[in-house]
Formats: sequence, structure tokens, C-alpha cells
Amino acid sequence: MRKILGLFIFICLIFSGICFAMQFSQPVKIGGISTPKGGVSIVNASYNDGNYWRKYDKNNTKSYEKGIAGFGNGKDIIYVHYNYNVYEGFYFGGKDKNNTIKDDFPCYDIYKMNTNENITIYILSKIYGPEFDYLIIGKRADGKFVKYIDTREITKRYFGWNMQGASTAMYKDLNVQGDTLVMKYHDWKTATEGKFIFKWDDNAQWFSVDRTVDKVRSGY
Repeated sequence: MRKILGLFIFICLIFSGICFAMQFSQPVKIGGISTPKGGVSIVNASYNDGNYWRKYDKNNTKSYEKGIAGFGNGKDIIYVHYNYNVYEGFYFGGKDKNNTIKDDFPCYDIYKMNTNENITIYILSKIYGPEFDYLIIGKRADGKFVKYIDTREITKRYFGWNMQGASTAMYKDLNVQGDTLVMKYHDWKTATEGKFIFKWDDNAQWFSVDRTVDKVRSGY
């Protein structure tokens, strides 16, 4: 009887682990922010407290100089602090600038993913010229914003890029599979392409990293 009870408890634990494993919703685009010539362009913000960039056009009502924009709604909103005149990048995260992640890139599309563990994931897709990178951050249950994945740091670690000039790798086609993010890569320096696999680790409360090499090319 004790053996049967023990087996029953063991099976319950296994299935409870399966049921409560992190699951991601599919990404939903909630807005965009960029720095074209002449101010900061803000797309589909649900909140924006900033002044227009009027250096050359006193009637400008399309781009902004300095302020804070919010994307999304309710508890899932993400704020972006911007300042065009002393541009040093954008600050993504909370309304309090002390709870943000800084990143320096001229163009971002912002996507949101919900989870079943009270963590909200934000995918910042960076497209500019030939480069294509991702910055993936999260808002934890305690409200703290953290940086989970930065493909520029991945390029440095796996392909030896010195973080100067244009990135040697391009990332694309991010795909969500349950508790796993999969994206394709193409690195010119090593002439390889394949996939990066980022699987959520419940114990570490972080993503593990795995890489496949699907092709080795020549003639770059």
C-alpha cells in the first residue's frame, strides 16, 4: 500500500511539474520607437509624456525630443525613456528610470509575450540596414525588469565579435515553442548559419542556451 501511495505521489509530482512549466504566449506587436532624422518617432504608444522636437520646425507634431512613452496596457505596460538631444540610447522598463534596461540602437519594434508564471516577456526587435538583432527583457512578479537575452552579447560569446562596428551576425525568424524561443542566425565571420535555442529553466528562472550549426558556407 505504501509503495502504491508513493508511486501515486511521484506521478502527481511529475504531472504537476508538466502543468506548471513555463508557457509563453505568441508574441504580439505593441508598438515601436526609433530615431530617424529629426527627433524620436513613436508608434502606437498608449502613453506619451514628452515635448515635440522643434529645432528646425516650430510646428512639428510628428517627432519628439525628450520624454517617456508607454506601450501596452495595465500591468503589462512597458515604458521607454528617450532624449534625442543627448542621445545615449533608450531606457526600457518601468516608469521609474532606475528600473530600466538601457540599449543603444536606432530602431525597435516592441513585442509582448505573457506567461503562466506572472512574468511578462518583451521582445525588442532591432532592424537597421543589414543588421537584425533581438533584445529580450522581462518584468518579474516583483515588478523588476531584467535582461534575459541580447543577441549582440551572443555574437560576442559564440563568434568572437569585438563589439565594434557592425555585428558579424544576423538573427531572424524568432519562433515560440511552449517554454522555448528559437531563432535563426547567420554569422559572416565564421561563415556558419543555424539556430539558437533558448529554453526556460524553472529552477534557474532564466534561459539556457543551445546552438545548432546547420550549414557552413564559403565565399563570404
